[in-house]
Amino acid sequence: MYLQYVFDADDWEDFTVEWVHALGLWEGRPYVRVQRMGGAGDRGADVAACLSPQGTAGEWHCYQCKHYIKPLGQADAFPEMVKIFTAKVLGVYELPTRYVFVAPKIGTGLDRLLLNPPQLKEEFFTAWDEEPPKLGTKLTSEVRTAVGDLARETDFSMFEARKLDEILELHATTPHHARRFPERLRPRPAADPAPPDQEAHEAVYIRKLLDAYNAKHGLALATLQQAREHAKVKGHFIRQREAFFHAESLWRFAQESVPEATYEAIETDLHDAVVEIEDRDYDHGYARLEAVLDAAVIHKPNPANILAPVVKVIDLKGMCHRLANNDRLTWCKEEPQ
Repeated sequence: MYLQYVFDADDWEDFTVEWVHALGLWEGRPYVRVQRMGGAGDRGADVAACLSPQGTAGEWHCYQCKHYIKPLGQADAFPEMVKIFTAKVLGVYELPTRYVFVAPKIGTGLDRLLLNPPQLKEEFFTAWDEEPPKLGTKLTSEVRTAVGDLARETDFSMFEARKLDEILELHATTPHHARRFPERLRPRPAADPAPPDQEAHEAVYIRKLLDAYNAKHGLALATLQQAREHAKVKGHFIRQREAFFHAESLWRFAQESVPEATYEAIETDLHDAVVEIEDRDYDHGYARLEAVLDAAVIHKPNPANILAPVVKVIDLKGMCHRLANNDRLTWCKEEPQ
């Protein structure tokens, strides 16, 4: 199976954390905290998903990651179950209310047992009571007895496993999926048209555009409506707003499709390409704006960035206005702050 070869054990645990976050949201019980616990001394919990601020001292779910080439079987699962009972006996964790095995493949025998909790419990104790014992052999006699007593009191329906196709289907809804499985992005939806009225989050870049127009033409434009109606600037102004909203649509698409930093890397790379041009001396702010936009449209996003294929020229212009909106670019250097 593909994931068994491209992921190592650490990747598998990180992948599980991403899936667990999405699972909590999908099931309508978002986890307060999802913590990777894997490694030496994890006490049977690779990923802890907590439903309260009390963490593993309150209600929590345990996700046990097993990255094996072979299917996960009872011989693999039972020692892990012993660990979680032992952790409760020793006061390390409360017993989780859900314990999920996460493996690329679950063996048929274990899968059947997990569907029948009473039989799972029976098979567990058959293995537990073997002579000589094979489970819990490193425990002191006192602790082993307490672990057995706790297991006998426990409802084994807390143990389950999730099939890989279910895990992948839900993981595909997260922004992490495109990074882990760099395939073709889903189609990017069309950008919304610029609304007729100025929206609150447009205030800064629109003010900077008006200042640039005023500097070039000796005007006194102060509002969006004035710019939209003025013969000298209306065409340019309408195109800049369209570009801004194209870039906004790319940002929203990125939030839903790729890891959080992916769009920021595209925009920061563009900023690095134009900031020296923006910093030069010009006769007026409109000349600075033109120079930056000219540089932006010939800029090539880093091809290693998975968003690069869907970035259009109009997005690059719009990103300049987003950067201006965030005060990272300015057209009129004498502009009052």
